Amino acid sequence: MNTGIQDAYNLAWKTALVLKASAGEAILDTYNEERLPNAKRLLQTTDRMFNLAAGTDWFVALIRTTVFPPMAKFILSFDVVKKKFFPVISQIGINYRECSLSEHDGDEHFQVKAGDRMPYFLVDGISVYDRLREPKFHLLTFTSGEANHQEETSELAASWTHLLDQHVVPLYPQITEIFGTNKSFNVLLRPDNHVAFISLETSSDRVVTYLNGLGKISI
Repeated sequence: MNTGIQDAYNLAWKTALVLKASAGEAILDTYNEERLPNAKRLLQTTDRMFNLAAGTDWFVALIRTTVFPPMAKFILSFDVVKKKFFPVISQIGINYRECSLSEHDGDEHFQVKAGDRMPYFLVDGISVYDRLREPKFHLLTFTSGEANHQEETSELAASWTHLLDQHVVPLYPQITEIFGTNKSFNVLLRPDNHVAFISLETSSDRVVTYLNGLGKISI
């Protein structure tokens, strides 16, 4: 189910951009680029799990009924395993780091990279994802307070309101820990909340260049 939802949304937002003439048709080719490798991994995993759950081989049946249940219970009792297991099952651990829509120029100093799913954290007690519901690109400016970013973001919003929403967020300690920097930075998220780029450069120029480039995608 999680995979199907991601497949549908991945194609939907790209198709919407093409229909609205906000991106070239070549962006549709990135659907296969991003989603096909995951589909192949999922099929391999599903085949192995089905064989374990329903296989008729006596040895597999022995493992299924006597070895696997206590082993699984023991392994899943460790928090570190749960933290690794959940992103796999939920599919939120998928990244598109090597794909065409991910720009890595400037993310070498960050723990989060272009192509990663936006990490979950709270802002003033509320999930950051509550700010990311609109089916648009999202520009998040995390600021340490040394500059006023409101004026520049307002100008950018006026030109790109059909395609972009913007949020200025204080650089709280948990955000510094997650991203690995205590300096102000920008994160541009795609409509599916995967990182398009992340950069210490907080001017609007990089954002405009990226959005304009959607009509020139090639893979």
